[in-house]
Amino acid sequence: MSREIGTVAELAEQWSLRARLFAAASLGDAYHACLAATVETSGRAKTQAGIAYTDERRIVLNSALLLPGRQPDRDATLLHECAHILANIHYRRNCRHNQQWRGVMQTLGEPPEVSHEIEYLSRKTHAVATWVCNQCGYAYHYVRRPRRRIGECYCRSCGPKRGRLSALARRAP
Repeated sequence: MSREIGTVAELAEQWSLRARLFAAASLGDAYHACLAATVETSGRAKTQAGIAYTDERRIVLNSALLLPGRQPDRDATLLHECAHILANIHYRRNCRHNQQWRGVMQTLGEPPEVSHEIEYLSRKTHAVATWVCNQCGYAYHYVRRPRRRIGECYCRSCGPKRGRLSALARRAP
């Protein structure tokens, strides 16, 4: 279900990100491995913007990022995933979102944020069910149909006695 759209080097040139990535050239082999990594798109993910598979030298981006007008989100996501590949290869371990990864993000000129607030990829936007706490009003958005019945669940903050949940009516598509 995913479609290859090129290598990081090709897309960095096409999307005017080459200079940003070149800032990490001092990482040597990790830099060259990152440039050679393939980039794919997938329409399967609903809320995940992207993911890096370091061992496979592969990045998968959410296809929604390639729609017109979404270039800033696309570029930020690609650089975020490139930072994973660069950090993991350079430090020879899975850096996740630790200090080494944050340093690579800063080298690329990106804020070292773990997640992006992208409204069209949010759980709220893709929710098939939304349950709300009757006490505090916190909304729980479910991208897949919940396995439990609403009567068996309660708010994490308010607890089982005060935090009863109610289903929010779904909007018409």
